[in-house]
Amino acid sequence: MIAVLVRNKAHTLPYFLTLLERFDYPKHRISLWIRSDHNEDNTPEILRDWVSSAEKEYDYHSVNLEILSSPPHRIGDETGPAHWTPQRFTHVIQLREEALETARQLWADYVWFMDSDVFITEPGALKELIAKDKVVVAPMLASDGMYSNFWGGMTEEYYYKRTEEYQPIYYREETGCFNVPMIHSSVLVDLRKALSNKLTFVPSKIENYSGPHDDIITFAVGANKSDVSLIVCNDVMYGFIMMPLDQNDQLTADYEQLVNLKVEILSEFDPLPLSESLAKYVQYPEPDTLGLDEIYVINLERRPERRLRMERSLQELGIAAKFVSAVDGR
Repeated sequence: MIAVLVRNKAHTLPYFLTLLERFDYPKHRISLWIRSDHNEDNTPEILRDWVSSAEKEYDYHSVNLEILSSPPHRIGDETGPAHWTPQRFTHVIQLREEALETARQLWADYVWFMDSDVFITEPGALKELIAKDKVVVAPMLASDGMYSNFWGGMTEEYYYKRTEEYQPIYYREETGCFNVPMIHSSVLVDLRKALSNKLTFVPSKIENYSGPHDDIITFAVGANKSDVSLIVCNDVMYGFIMMPLDQNDQLTADYEQLVNLKVEILSEFDPLPLSESLAKYVQYPEPDTLGLDEIYVINLERRPERRLRMERSLQELGIAAKFVSAVDGR
C-alpha cells in the first residue's frame, strides 16, 4: 500500500503522479491510500481527475481517496500554509496512524509512506527497496540544496544534529545503505516482519516518550526504542525532494522551490517526466527579457542536447531568448 498525504500540492502533483504511474511494479499488487484536506489550490480537482482516469487505465488493487471539502483552509491557529501548529501535527499523526493500521488490516506486505512533493525518478525503486530486506528503509533523495529525507544525527532533545556522516551519504561519496536516526517523506515499512508491529506515529503509544509532538520524530524515536533500524540507501539515484518551507512562507515560495529544483535537475539529469493527461495542470511563466532589449544563447550546432537543456530551463524560468549558432572552432 502506498500512503500519500496531500495539501496544497497542485504544482507538484502532475510530476508526482506521472512518476507513480511509471513504477516498474505490478499495478494489481498496489493499493493506493490518498488523503487530502484544507487545500487553497486545485489539488482536489487534480486528484479526482487522476484517480478517475487511473482506475480505468491501470489495474490497481484498490484506490482509496478521501478529500475534505475546503474551506476551512486551515486547522486551528495556523497563520499560513506552512505554519505547523500542535493541532496540525495531531491531525497528521492521526492520518499517518490510520494509514499504518489500514495497511495492516489489508494484510499488505509493505506500506510506503510518501509525501506528494517527493519525486521518485527511478522506476525500479520499489523493487530495489524491497530487495534490501529491511524493516524500515528509505531511498535517499536529493534537493537543490543539501537537504534530504534523512538525518545524520539527532540531539538528546530529538532534533536535527549536524554530523560528519551526512555529506558523504548525501553526495554519494560512499554508497550503500546506512543506519541513521531519522528518515522521512519516503519511507517503506516491511509489514511481514514482526518488529514492524512496534512502529507507530502516536506519542502516547511509546513508553516514556518525551519528544516533541511531531509525526516523523515520534516514528523515529519509537523505532529506535524498539530496536528497529532506520535505513537510508543511496546505492541508486532514486530521485528528488522539495526543500521545506519556513513557517511564514506562502504558497508562492513553494512554487519557486519547485522551479529551482526542476532547473537543478536539468543540469545533470533528464527533466521530470509529465504525462499528457497531467500536462494541462502545469503552468509556465510568460516569457520576457527581464528588462533587457534582447537575451541571446550562443550554441554549437553539434551540441543539440545543450540547446534542449537551455530551452527547457528558459521555459521554466520564463526567459525569452534568441539562439545564435556558435562559430565552431573545429
